[in-house]
Amino acid sequence: MSLKLYNTITRKKEEFIPSEKNIVRIYVCGPTVYNYISIGNARPIIVFNMVRNYLKFLGYKVIFVQNITDIEDKIINKANAEGVDFKVITDRYIKAFLEDINTLEISSIDEMPLATKMIDEIIDIINRIIKNGYGYVVNGNVYFDVSKYKDYGKLSGQKIDEMKDTDENDFEKQDKVDFALWKEAKPGEPSWESPWGKGRPGWHIECSAMSIKHLGFGFDIHGGGLDLIFPHHENEIAQSEAAFPDKGNFVKYWMHNGMIEVKDRKMSKSDGLKEDWILKNLLKKYSPNIIKFYMLSTHYRSPLEFSIEKLGESKKAFEKIINTIRNITFIINNDENKKVSNITYEIKNKLEANKTKLKSFLTTVKEDFISAMNDDFNSAEAIGILFEAIKNLNGIMQSSDFVADNEIVSYLKSFYEEITDLYNIFGINLNKELKEDLMILQTENINLDVEEIENLIKERNEARKNKDFKKSDEIRNKLLNKGILLEDRKEGTIWKVQK
Repeated sequence: MSLKLYNTITRKKEEFIPSEKNIVRIYVCGPTVYNYISIGNARPIIVFNMVRNYLKFLGYKVIFVQNITDIEDKIINKANAEGVDFKVITDRYIKAFLEDINTLEISSIDEMPLATKMIDEIIDIINRIIKNGYGYVVNGNVYFDVSKYKDYGKLSGQKIDEMKDTDENDFEKQDKVDFALWKEAKPGEPSWESPWGKGRPGWHIECSAMSIKHLGFGFDIHGGGLDLIFPHHENEIAQSEAAFPDKGNFVKYWMHNGMIEVKDRKMSKSDGLKEDWILKNLLKKYSPNIIKFYMLSTHYRSPLEFSIEKLGESKKAFEKIINTIRNITFIINNDENKKVSNITYEIKNKLEANKTKLKSFLTTVKEDFISAMNDDFNSAEAIGILFEAIKNLNGIMQSSDFVADNEIVSYLKSFYEEITDLYNIFGINLNKELKEDLMILQTENINLDVEEIENLIKERNEARKNKDFKKSDEIRNKLLNKGILLEDRKEGTIWKVQK
């Protein structure tokens, strides 16, 4: 099955065929930097990071661009409220945004253009729009004449005669639905020289300039939140295709993620952010892997209900995964597990049955995962497939008659490598989670190193062998008081740091 994605503009799933063989060009609308980003702002970042990673997994070279809007009304209003230059605001929140995506462990973005660095390109596109008869100038302002662009509404399905004015205070427009391409500078506002006088770009024109500059006209995927379909993306299409009327469609596939909701309403920075909505605050309490796991366990086009309780549920589910992965690595690394002798006929049969099951996992998990992801990047189904496979594998390993010979260990190694590779598509790093215990030992006040812990475990196991349960309990409690949890298995004892 080839990859199919839901194209907003055609309102159906379509087979994905890039404009240029083996190369995919993606543009995603990034943040307007006037505040810290919320968990809602993080959704498109996480979703399209997954989209990019999966396309790379399929063998495509991906050129990924995500802009930063650093000039816009909200930024100016914030600067005026604080009595500072607008760049004080943008510098502050650009820095915070970059720190957030670094902490969130998002793969490197190929280009992250700033709107204020695109003034020449913006002016060039506006000149083209005016020259082609789609724009008009009034008192230093430039507007797009929506009536001249006959396909307006093709993305959103909106009809011009049913549209509301997007700027009720603007009385000089020829029609209420026309939108600003260039705004005349008001006293004290940031501005740039232009053929129409000093001013600044409108919000919509910025993305047209940045995407065309870095990806060319007619690139493959344009992504963003559902709330951007109208008017932002609708206006991007109109102004881009009006500027280059002979080049066809501005974008081939439009993808939009659903909104994050809190009690049946959309989460919005404009409404003010609660402390537990702000991403940087959540990242202090939850690992990037848990936040991605929570986010991608719902299909990207569906609304996602946010609450600390639901994030906590995702944390518990993810911990089950990590515990099983920890058990797998324990068996792989424990040489004693590979020495199978003096086993009964029944256990030998069970051993062969387990080998058959593990072979089945290795042949079906990846196939099922790809099938789910090829159906419009269905991460919810794909995560469910991985979770069920891990759950079934854990059931095999926890059975009383489970033994691990060299062949079983080789299957477990292959399963571990495959499962970690597939989780990496979601930006979820299982290896890092396993190493976190060692990192905590190095950074927290535990006052034990790995060698000391393992020596205490050996001492405890010897005490248990000699039926000295008092000493065994004392060692367990000593480790527990240091924050070290023990799990006894017939193959040996696994330890982890209590979080």
